[in-house]
Amino acid sequence: MIRPLNPLDLVRYSLTRSGHSGNRAYTADNLSGERRPRLSLLDTARLSLSLQSKGRCSVAWTESGRVAGVAVARPRSGPRAWEVAHLLLASDEDSGPTNLLNGLCQRVARKRGERVFIRLRRDDPLVDVVSRSGYLPCARELVFKGGGRLTSGTRSISVREKSSADDYGLFRLYLASSPSETRLAVGSTFDQWASSRERTGGRARESVFEKDGEVNGWLRTVQRFGIGQLTVVVHPDEETNIGALTDYGLDRLKGANAVHCVVPDYQELLQGLLLQRGYELVSEYVTLVKSMVVRARNEEDRRAVTAASV
Repeated sequence: MIRPLNPLDLVRYSLTRSGHSGNRAYTADNLSGERRPRLSLLDTARLSLSLQSKGRCSVAWTESGRVAGVAVARPRSGPRAWEVAHLLLASDEDSGPTNLLNGLCQRVARKRGERVFIRLRRDDPLVDVVSRSGYLPCARELVFKGGGRLTSGTRSISVREKSSADDYGLFRLYLASSPSETRLAVGSTFDQWASSRERTGGRARESVFEKDGEVNGWLRTVQRFGIGQLTVVVHPDEETNIGALTDYGLDRLKGANAVHCVVPDYQELLQGLLLQRGYELVSEYVTLVKSMVVRARNEEDRRAVTAASV
């Protein structure tokens, strides 16, 4: 049975023997090479507190009075796009996770959400289960761990702090640099893209690389608990500058004990640079998305046909 989640469900899940699974979903602020351990009581308390905040959707999957799964979603940068922040499962049996995620999507749709994203480790068997639940892959990422600069740093590039005035330039960068499957799944309008942008915790800073007045690159650095995270996107015509732009971000993270570089799978040049400089590939992720807009429109079309035939 799928029903709304209450804090007691989390306690019951963490205490049950079958509740062995850690959080299977990943967000932009917690990508690393480490697999998550079993949900602890401290994790349970933190998650319970986060559920008290407004704007989240959560459901529980129960069987014979036992809590077999928990799913929690939160908005990204706008109310139209949501992401699964927590997915706890005692079993990977198809029907349970599928019903759990479908129930979560229904609650998101009631809040006028149009898309639900979920990021999983690429080798997680759950990827196939989620795909059969109507989710389409829209992004693949590799995470490299290491430290140190990539180039000599002699190349001169113009980098500055991002401002709200850069948003449309970043949207055009997204259109130019993203694969077609990403644009189709995330959206091809400015509003869809803006709502789907991921948020991060910790000390996050965004910068843009300009050339001839156009935004041709973007980077984000995040530092949290001594761990740095770097994400870089460059226009396909400016890939020769990707090493210098990455170095700019790494300089910002000099105080971090370790640095994780998050690289889209289509940025092969950056992957090669990282490997040449001794960075280690530690994990791979796939992000999938389910759209509720098409289903709603199809239902409206069916009602319209029925009405017209009467």
